[in-house]
Amino acid sequence: MAANEFKRNRIYYTKAQITNGLITKGGEWMFIDNVEYIGQYHKYTTGEVFSEISFVDGKSRKLIPYIDVTALGLKNVVGMDLSKNFLYDNIKTLDIVKSKSPNSDSDPISDDDLKNGFKERYFGYRFDGDCIELNKEKYNQIGTEDGLSDVTYTKVKLKWKIAGPMYDIKDARGNILEAGIFDTNKRTVALISEKYTNLKYKLLDFTEFNQTY
Repeated sequence: MAANEFKRNRIYYTKAQITNGLITKGGEWMFIDNVEYIGQYHKYTTGEVFSEISFVDGKSRKLIPYIDVTALGLKNVVGMDLSKNFLYDNIKTLDIVKSKSPNSDSDPISDDDLKNGFKERYFGYRFDGDCIELNKEKYNQIGTEDGLSDVTYTKVKLKWKIAGPMYDIKDARGNILEAGIFDTNKRTVALISEKYTNLKYKLLDFTEFNQTY
């Protein structure tokens, strides 16, 4: 067993960030050593999933989405038979059926985006926290033969402010009269990162795509 499979990303979580007492009858989760997990588990808004009804230090182990590599008969890029020797690190090179290599992309700003003052941004969020920006077409292809695997990627989209004042305009009491680009996008990133933690590292420029000059 790897020592880090007993470690959570954070030291402290609020009750609202934890869902305890979940049960799986199989086909959902496995340990990183490819052993299917059946029983009670719990999960976090950070996307982490651990065994046991609630976290027990030294006993609860990290869970990842279940993949039946024996049935798939997959091999990684160096020809290792994953049905016989499956390693967590090799998940990054796993050639799952119905999966394509991710290529970062984003749709250009449209006339409707300019009119609305917002554009939609699309992402594929991998179970290990890696994420990539996609255009709408590639986003909609997740889980299809032409797109990324929905076994390893979750669809995430958000509204991104591109027009208006750069910062919030407030009255004397601090009430927002008109939301600014920087502040709105900062709030958006903070909110979505509660569930998809690593998106905040992808969205560091809160004025990206802004059309205010």
